[in-house]
Amino acid sequence: MDPGRAGRRRARVLAGRSGLPSEPGYQFYDRQGAIGPPAGEKYLSWFVDAGLSPDGRRLAGEFAGKKYKSSSWIVDPRTGKNVVETYGQQLLAWADDSTLVAWNVGPDGNEYHQRLVLVTLDSDEVVPLSDFRAVKDDTLGRWTPIFADR
Repeated sequence: MDPGRAGRRRARVLAGRSGLPSEPGYQFYDRQGAIGPPAGEKYLSWFVDAGLSPDGRRLAGEFAGKKYKSSSWIVDPRTGKNVVETYGQQLLAWADDSTLVAWNVGPDGNEYHQRLVLVTLDSDEVVPLSDFRAVKDDTLGRWTPIFADR
């Protein structure tokens, strides 16, 4: 772990305009209480699981859908500006500094007909990692991926 991040924690707050007490997002804490976001984490989106790249130079962003039908933004964590559009409907985890695991939709365009893919920034290559999931949430055998740091 980066020594500058030692002792800091972030908590995801899932509340918002639905009448709950605060807006969705992250709250950052150190041992003395709430603090502002650390450098590079100011523009984190609470609903994008991949977050900051391992080298801290890129931030997984929101759905884009401009260059590709199913794509997301990679953001400059210092400025919050969209830098590159990459394949993947939902960015889930960084595999390394320029490769991500993502959900991507099938050729039918159904956003619930997804499979895991490996996408590399600045590349049109999409490597399937799984078959497509069933469309309905209550389908027997429907699965959810779990990622862990190594």
